[in-house]
Amino acid sequence: MARHGWLTWWLSLVIVGVLSAPAFTETTEDTNHPDPLDPFQRAVVDSLKFPERTTPRELLDGAIRAASVEALDSTSEFLEKFDEAFEKEPDQEDTLAHLGESFQTAELSRLERFLKKTAQPEQAQAVAFLIDGMQNAAQRKRTDPSRLKQAAVDLGSDNVFVRQQAATTLMEGGTYALPMLVEILMETVPTLNETPLSRADSRTRTLAETIIEDSGERGVRALTAWLGSDDFQRFPGIIYALNVLVDSGCLPAGKQTNPDAVANLDLASVLFAPACVPEFASATREAAFQLLVKLEQQGHTDFGGKPLTQDLACQMLTAKLDQLLTPVGIPTPDSLTEGAASITSPRPTVEQYLWVTQTSRPEIRYLPPVACRSLRAGHIARDLSGLGCVHPRTVRLVLLAQSEALLIFQDDHFLALNELPTETITETLSGPAGFSTELAAGVLDDALDRSMPLAAAVAARAIREVHIKKPVTISSIRPPLVRALAAPSTLVQFEASQTLATVSPHLPFTGSSRLFDRLLYFASSSGTDRVIITYPNQDTAEFLKSSVAQFGFTASITSSGRLCVQGVRQSPDVRLVILSARLPDLGASEVVQLLQQESLGDQLPVLVILDPLDDDKACRRRTRLVLSLADFDNALLTDRLESQFFPSIHQPETAHEVIKPPRFPETLTRIAGPQATDQSWRQIQANHRLQRAHTALDALTRLSTLGWDIRGAFSVAQNGLRHAETFEPAMRLLTNMPSPDAQQSLFDLAWSPDLGKNVREMAVGALGESIRIHGILLTNSTLRIINDMYNISSRGGDSSIDRSLVALFQPPRQSAAADAQETN
Repeated sequence: MARHGWLTWWLSLVIVGVLSAPAFTETTEDTNHPDPLDPFQRAVVDSLKFPERTTPRELLDGAIRAASVEALDSTSEFLEKFDEAFEKEPDQEDTLAHLGESFQTAELSRLERFLKKTAQPEQAQAVAFLIDGMQNAAQRKRTDPSRLKQAAVDLGSDNVFVRQQAATTLMEGGTYALPMLVEILMETVPTLNETPLSRADSRTRTLAETIIEDSGERGVRALTAWLGSDDFQRFPGIIYALNVLVDSGCLPAGKQTNPDAVANLDLASVLFAPACVPEFASATREAAFQLLVKLEQQGHTDFGGKPLTQDLACQMLTAKLDQLLTPVGIPTPDSLTEGAASITSPRPTVEQYLWVTQTSRPEIRYLPPVACRSLRAGHIARDLSGLGCVHPRTVRLVLLAQSEALLIFQDDHFLALNELPTETITETLSGPAGFSTELAAGVLDDALDRSMPLAAAVAARAIREVHIKKPVTISSIRPPLVRALAAPSTLVQFEASQTLATVSPHLPFTGSSRLFDRLLYFASSSGTDRVIITYPNQDTAEFLKSSVAQFGFTASITSSGRLCVQGVRQSPDVRLVILSARLPDLGASEVVQLLQQESLGDQLPVLVILDPLDDDKACRRRTRLVLSLADFDNALLTDRLESQFFPSIHQPETAHEVIKPPRFPETLTRIAGPQATDQSWRQIQANHRLQRAHTALDALTRLSTLGWDIRGAFSVAQNGLRHAETFEPAMRLLTNMPSPDAQQSLFDLAWSPDLGKNVREMAVGALGESIRIHGILLTNSTLRIINDMYNISSRGGDSSIDRSLVALFQPPRQSAAADAQETN
């Protein structure tokens, strides 16, 4: 009979999936595997029976103690009773929070590990959800704003016990209590409030300072992030709180002891603007100036013997931003994100405090390292702008940081860039004298030097958008655009090719062949997800081809590493490469290295398939392969067993028989991320590739009118006729192409009997325009067909096809007077 306990309540909050109830009723009595206890286990289990446990806390404690001696039956019994007791609790959220505060993480982890190893999967999963719910509820309770605000009020109570409880509550709140504590400082610090302090206020301030000291290094990071907000009114209190932490020795380690210090925002860097920007209140400037002086005296910063001035602040912040906008400025990951599913590999992230406007407090977020760097660089760039620093190097660094920030937090960079208004892009890249294409080209050059593809894409787009409205000089902006055509980013290559084709379309110029090659590459997309399978054995290659087809991939087979690289160069639709570990010409690691060439754009995920004979942990070849691929983030060594691509039975003909799904989605997720198995995301990316193909075809058509030889794009244009997204631009390109093959392709299209009326009219019109521009280039056999249509009034069921085509080849009718003159 089903019961409804804590698990059912958890389901009502839409936090867990559908699980069968009751969660803990199934014990080992229902299985064929008894759970005998030795004397020590029996003694522990017996000791847990008396006194009787009735509350959720007591019952969960009993389950933890029983699990510590691996007594599964007793553990399950306590958990079953816990379910019943939890159901009766009037405030289950508060109960969960109390449980989360009552048990240490290590205890709960041991319980979870024991159940995963010995209990039924649904039991282990239910306990995992319970533990997660307890810890989340405890965290919500500790950081509840209303609770912390009341504790801040109680900190001024005359009752010592109330003050102690309030101080404990605020300490438990950690950095989330800082806004309340800063508010106390704003009201009680003598330098910030001219009113003399009472004894109670002085006591409250002292308690607040003590609690701030307890926040330690995390407090410094949270307050530093707060200084990056627009909450300027509280800056004096924030700086005073930082002063307290500096006096208590809570600053993070410096360059001498912390190799990652360059990537962090040191305290001095975020104080220059509050100390020197005249728009800040005098209390802010004075507090920041005094703290900077103290930091230099303690050796945390160095002014080089110079007085602290606005010029010095600009120099030091420029140097800091210059360091941040390099690979060294990307912080080292210090945590892993939790996967949304069991197949999702954890992603390296950085713990970063952000000022959250909605909650008015600094909160922890886990960001990708590059996004974290961009956030920190944006803080420095904002301060440099506020200081009015106008040195050209400083201006370019600021614009570089601002450009990257436009896209860094977007999931779909191509879509986000397309949706950015021109005004936003040009404003982001505007220096003290406004926007200039030369300055944008300089930012593009810097972005390429510093491996900042998003900033480079924004700069390239800005140059193009401005040129459309007002033509610009070419000499200074062409070199960085040509250079961007070989950037290790598909987005940068596409934006640079479109910009170069727009602002510098006239031949000759250095890089024109590279531009044509990139346009052909983008125009060749068919919107399908392709896989290149490189395997010397044809039977194995066909097996792999049919296997990946069920996951939505269209496979092409090659037999050598060189052909594999060539195939990747020719198609933007290749999403995955599958390599044999044994190739006839190159080693697997050599092919991976060639695929990482910058000119190929984004790095593709590569699966290296291990031969079954080599799939032995003791095999030397396997060891060599593992070592050779260790330096490549985009390569993964795997197998080609049937369980990789098809469902398999685990522990067949036993009580634990389970049908497991194919491992390929998990393998693909590990190498390409969870989005690689998301069909909707893949479709969005395919649409983006078709959109880029449409744009590239139009660019090739424009170039053809300026004297470019585009006959090499014939196969690409023909491919474009097969897709609705690229049909019209492909037909326009064929129209402008001085090639018999192109004109024949247009004739075949217009002659096709299964076309709709509108499409046929377009095809006939395109053929007519091709004849007008280039003359008749059709073959003799095609001209005989046209002659037959001219002499026969009707062919088949649709004579309109004949009439519309024949009309293109009829000579212009002469006037009656001309006919009479010709007769005479």
